[in-house]
Amino acid sequence: MLVYRSLALGLAGACLLLLASRPIVTVRVVGAPRARRAEPVAIIDVAPGLAPAQRAALVRLAPGEHVIAIDDRPGDDLAAGAAIALRDARPGFLDLQVASARGAHRLLVLFH
Repeated sequence: MLVYRSLALGLAGACLLLLASRPIVTVRVVGAPRARRAEPVAIIDVAPGLAPAQRAALVRLAPGEHVIAIDDRPGDDLAAGAAIALRDARPGFLDLQVASARGAHRLLVLFH
């Protein structure tokens, strides 16, 4: 019993010594200035076997949003809907750039 008490007292003393001698740590976060904010991206994953009308219905734009580019070529909402509906069954993606009063963002439509 005496050995157990000595061991417990020694461990408690070692813990107190380690706590008293720990270094003081100061965390500073320094970020590099960004020249340009990255555009947010939304991803729509289209399952195989969906009808063209169902595929086009998956892309929903908020009020005031409009498609301004399709695969980095100028386009509009009508052309984007046609590109989605007329897409063949092979896997791939369609990159839409959407703009609104709040800014622009990308919409990636993945086909399987």
